[in-house]
Amino acid sequence: MCVAKDLRPNFGPARDQDPRPTCMAFAASDAHAGARPGWEPLSVEWVYYYALKRDGVEPHQGVHLATMLATLRADGQPVETLWPYIAELFTDFTAWQPPRAANPIFRRDSQPAIATVASIIGHLDRNDPVLFTMSISPAFYRPDQDGIVTSAESLMPKRVHALVAVGHGTRGTDHFILVRNSWGEAWGLSGHAWIHSTYLEPRLLVAATMTGER
Repeated sequence: MCVAKDLRPNFGPARDQDPRPTCMAFAASDAHAGARPGWEPLSVEWVYYYALKRDGVEPHQGVHLATMLATLRADGQPVETLWPYIAELFTDFTAWQPPRAANPIFRRDSQPAIATVASIIGHLDRNDPVLFTMSISPAFYRPDQDGIVTSAESLMPKRVHALVAVGHGTRGTDHFILVRNSWGEAWGLSGHAWIHSTYLEPRLLVAATMTGER
């Protein structure tokens, strides 16, 4: 792979959402943390809790990008250690409340981005990671030994996943976007993979970048 841009040094190790449908909370938290100086993970549990409240939905449901961006802007999030992520698919929600003494709270503005490979590359070249959603297919679960995902599989529009684009590169005439996932370090290249542009382009849905801290 001829790497043109790689922003992985701005981030820590890839994280793991485990069985919960919290990919958007992880991707947004990492995009937010990656925009701050130094690397300190931010509380996924916190931002997921407040995003669910904002959408008026029950726990263990997914969250839309627009809702998550509004939550980062208004409710923010503390560091991960102040409300650590709960890996289990728990069913007792009576004690599921944010800690009262969580401080400081970091809030972040954002702006929409065009959901195309060319737009993502442009943002990455300006050192801006891109938070985005895409539909995925079985091939996405199995990057090859080089961490590459490419396939001509049919689109599966109901299978939506959130990621952070952190780099791009080429192999011959083929273009790839490097993504940071939330499935732990066992997936791909320590939690990252190179997504072929022809696989990614028709599956891209919505995208955004982080801007200033509030």
